Amino acid sequence: MIKTLLKVLSKQQFGFLTKDDLDVIKVERPSLIVLIRCGGERYLEYACRAQKRIELVESNGDYVRDVSLPCQTIDDLARNPSTPLEVQQAIEALRAF
Repeated sequence: MIKTLLKVLSKQQFGFLTKDDLDVIKVERPSLIVLIRCGGERYLEYACRAQKRIELVESNGDYVRDVSLPCQTIDDLARNPSTPLEVQQAIEALRAF
């Protein structure tokens, strides 16, 4: 999980999630909030429900532009004392960029 968060928070991904990242996060941190941006709408969704939301959006004829960690989720991770130091440092580095 730490490895996945570090990758997502890196300067290569800037908080955006790949399908593989979402698969890991929904199992390891199901209550983490993700942002799903579509052609016409945006949704905040728990990681464990994100795939169902994506399927619903696509079944209704829209498309998913991307999935990312919203600022509030990143802020919550940064403030949480149980967040590993490496993840907190990655957040600081991303913000400093």
